[in-house]
Amino acid sequence: MIKRILYIINLVFALLLLLTYASAFIPPHIAPKFSILTFFYPILLFINISFIIFWLFTKWRYIIIPLIIIIIRIDYIPTLFGLSSQKHRTPIENTEIKLLSYNVCSFHYNTEWNESKEERMDSVYNYIKALNPSIISFQDYASARGKKSFHNNLVNNLGYKYYYTPKYNKYNISGNIIYSKYPIVQSGVLFPTKEESNSFIYSDIEIDNQTTIRVINLHLASYQLQDQDKEVFSKLKGGSIDSKIKEKTKPILQKLIWANAKRSYEVDELEPVINQSNLPTIVMGDFNDTPFSYTYKQLSKKLGDAFVAKGQGFGTTYNGDVPAYRIDYILYDKDIFKVKSFEREKLDYSDHYPVSTVLTHNPQKK
Repeated sequence: MIKRILYIINLVFALLLLLTYASAFIPPHIAPKFSILTFFYPILLFINISFIIFWLFTKWRYIIIPLIIIIIRIDYIPTLFGLSSQKHRTPIENTEIKLLSYNVCSFHYNTEWNESKEERMDSVYNYIKALNPSIISFQDYASARGKKSFHNNLVNNLGYKYYYTPKYNKYNISGNIIYSKYPIVQSGVLFPTKEESNSFIYSDIEIDNQTTIRVINLHLASYQLQDQDKEVFSKLKGGSIDSKIKEKTKPILQKLIWANAKRSYEVDELEPVINQSNLPTIVMGDFNDTPFSYTYKQLSKKLGDAFVAKGQGFGTTYNGDVPAYRIDYILYDKDIFKVKSFEREKLDYSDHYPVSTVLTHNPQKK
């Protein structure tokens, strides 16, 4: 009797796991609440695997349905957990490029707005100096343009003399920016008429005499969570669940649902624009969404994921208690590039961790 009850419970969790698969195929702006299921994939996977292990020692026939449901999207597992341990080599070879994507939170993470950002900027600068990427995509970037500024040091001291951002003036740069050690032959925003066009930028970069690639830097809609919202997640993570906490989770859920829907609109517009380029394409940035989401499924349809190829562990890129998933990505043209290595550094300089990869390219193709 107890086994039958446990089996029914297992079937419920197996069905929920199946529904998480379905949620990635339905645009969140059509079924907004349904999109919340994507957050629960890792938990549901763990529960179903636990049941399978239990049934193996008690009633093996009960493993069939949960096992089949896991196998249906077995490809989800490498997007959650990487088994490679391939770290970067230094220096890179002539047919390789090293890319970095980093949301730097305007260099004000865990600081007050009136506090100096110098120490944090110096830390990020030293990290970039040691990593020595060929191309950098920053999101939520902010720098002055003076002689001793972060921007000026990158350009003059580290060799990133080619760069593009649409949001700048005589004194400051902000938003998305692409820095490159290779010549940028053309740049722009993907949607010039949109108010938030700075969140979707590209640069066509000549990496050798035979190859020009398109690098796209994206910063998709965020959840707009405030400090008090993050405190709620922190309390939930610590097991503190009372009536006040439950009441505070309702507006947070509304923010999650709203952001999921907004990103689905963005992605539906981005996908055809990205795919229409005849150049080898790399898409980097802060997608603000999980690898089990509609956002990821649409953007990675024709592109490889550097983490899946050479990532290690869970690859979490959000530095906080709010569902700590992988939300920063480097996607690449699988016909042109192969992944040599991938790294996610757990640096406490931002609410995101930087991700970097080394790609080798074949100039004979495309």
